[in-house]
Amino acid sequence: MKEYEIFYKFVNGCAGEAAPQTEFDEAELNDPADYIRSKHPVDHGKFVRQERDGTIVYCYDTGTVKYVYEFTEI
Repeated sequence: MKEYEIFYKFVNGCAGEAAPQTEFDEAELNDPADYIRSKHPVDHGKFVRQERDGTIVYCYDTGTVKYVYEFTEI
């Protein structure tokens, strides 16, 4: 298992990018995709995975709300 720092951002389309809800978390995970499945059991397959400078990013934008999870290995 690897230990990750997780940055979460939720953007509501009404409030926009100016007022996102953010959280930080730490977790030991075999695969960050398991974390996404646990948080979004219905929509986890709609998330897009990207890698940016060693950080794993999962994004899902419905047009109304946007979820962004960034996993950085500690």
